[in-house]
Amino acid sequence: MKKYDRGWASLEIGAALLIVMIIVAWGAGIWQDYLKTKGWQAEARLVSNWASAARSYIGKNYTTLQASSTTTTPAVITTTMLKNTGFLSSGFTETNSEGQRLQAYVVRNTQNPELLQAMVVSSGGTPYPVKALIQMAKDITTGLGGYIQDGKTATGALRSWSVALSNYGAKSGNGHIAVLLSTDELSGAAEDTDRLYRFQVNGRPDLNKMHTAIDMGSNNLNNIGAVNAQTGNFSGNVNGVNGTFSGQVKGNSGNFDVNVTAGGDIRSNNGWLITRNSKGWLNETHGGGFYMSDGSWVRSVNNKGIYTGGQVKGGTVRADGRLYTGEYLQLERTAVAGASCSPNGLVGRDNTGAILSCQSGTWRPMVSKLVHKVHSQRIQGQQICI
Repeated sequence: MKKYDRGWASLEIGAALLIVMIIVAWGAGIWQDYLKTKGWQAEARLVSNWASAARSYIGKNYTTLQASSTTTTPAVITTTMLKNTGFLSSGFTETNSEGQRLQAYVVRNTQNPELLQAMVVSSGGTPYPVKALIQMAKDITTGLGGYIQDGKTATGALRSWSVALSNYGAKSGNGHIAVLLSTDELSGAAEDTDRLYRFQVNGRPDLNKMHTAIDMGSNNLNNIGAVNAQTGNFSGNVNGVNGTFSGQVKGNSGNFDVNVTAGGDIRSNNGWLITRNSKGWLNETHGGGFYMSDGSWVRSVNNKGIYTGGQVKGGTVRADGRLYTGEYLQLERTAVAGASCSPNGLVGRDNTGAILSCQSGTWRPMVSKLVHKVHSQRIQGQQICI
């Protein structure tokens, strides 16, 4: 009968379980460290965004911050200020995951007071462990990332720099974050706000906007898609193919080589509508109008008639054909029978309305010949009318 050593088997199983437990515990620790590292990286990105917003704010308000700060007294920038001015989105939280609050302390440079420098510092909340501070300082991408370990000094990533918080008038404690914004960094931010960018910068329309006049020094602006302006002043010619105006076009004079077409009226306040070379006014729809082809006559285009319900008045009126009237012929001036007249053939009237005609240089009644003719015929016929 075989005998089994069960004690050794139990010992082996226990050892295997212990190894598994150690591996699980080690793996859990590695996983926890991984999660913490990812969280610290996320915190570093948030700090970078905050520092970038502070950098842009300082560049935009460089002159104002110069006036409100000294080499020892800082101008303080808060999260609320950055959100109210649009440099941070309205949803950006006032504190980070540890309850720490970021602020930027802006002072003048001691060696060159015309330049600004700043320190972004977190305060309050729960301190970060040293491992987190070192990791976050390396991952900050705006400015020079650092951390505060003793509550008095900001130390850069890899201990690349060290600055006393008192130099910036800042206060904090150990386990907090710091970001150094150097004079070069902030001078570049100020230039960003004053430089006109050739390309669109997302979220920064101000970088494509001029805030003063441009003097081109008699040089050209070429290949423009559209010019949108309120007014325009030109000392020379304006050349183009077409022009569309929703308002008025004003000028001292204008010359057009071809046509001018208006959708409404063309008015002259104190001048003339002047044409040249036997041209005048033409109604294109009906083919009528007026023109002059010599120095004496205003002519009707295409021999159109002239129609009016009012008067046609002139020194003389001549009809080369028949003269028609739809009512009566009114002779206003009177003549005196027996008075001289010229030329023969004129027709007039006396003050009683009787018709007179100019005969042989004398005004005579038109009925006198008719009566004389009838009288002569009656005498020849042996009839006498008294």
